[in-house]
Amino acid sequence: MSIFATTINYFQRGGLIMWPLLLCSLAAVVLAVERYLFYKQADSGSHFALVFCRLLAEDKLPEATKLATGTKGETAKFAATVLAEHHSYARSTAYVESQADRVISHFEEFLSYLSVIVTLSPILGLLGTITGMMSAFNNFNFRGDNPLAVTAGVAEALITTVFGLCIAVLAICLHTYFMHRLTRITMDIEDISRSLLETLTNGESKED
Repeated sequence: MSIFATTINYFQRGGLIMWPLLLCSLAAVVLAVERYLFYKQADSGSHFALVFCRLLAEDKLPEATKLATGTKGETAKFAATVLAEHHSYARSTAYVESQADRVISHFEEFLSYLSVIVTLSPILGLLGTITGMMSAFNNFNFRGDNPLAVTAGVAEALITTVFGLCIAVLAICLHTYFMHRLTRITMDIEDISRSLLETLTNGESKED
């Protein structure tokens, strides 16, 4: 029997709870693919943040602006927008902070759903096991002369727990990966925000 046929067989034996578990697994995969493609397109990279901050520290504003406008990603777009639209520290502090929070929220989007799947999948698996065992022991009342039937029923009831735990493990791995990338991106955005505010402060001081 092939792996696919074996999986279908276990799925059918698992009962109705296998359907919401299937939805959880599909949701985890879809969310992971969507977030991966988004991060691949929207992440400007740590190298950009490092070079951009260094150019601002060296007071090379035109070069920093050119780098930001010529680099893809949400972080570079955020830096270019601040440089282009705001030149006063007094007006830009709240603006920079709000724009930084908005960019970070784009990267955080949908990750909470992965954490929900991490929690929900084992609970659904446990629910399926409990209902399956209840059904197995109810059968024992009618088939007391065949205890093997009860044992088989308990074994089938445990299928949902196995599937639920497998889905949770997958979702945990995916969530940890994206949270690691989110932490690094957040640090890059915070570094860029500080460098932008320092540049605006220095520019305002020179004007005075």
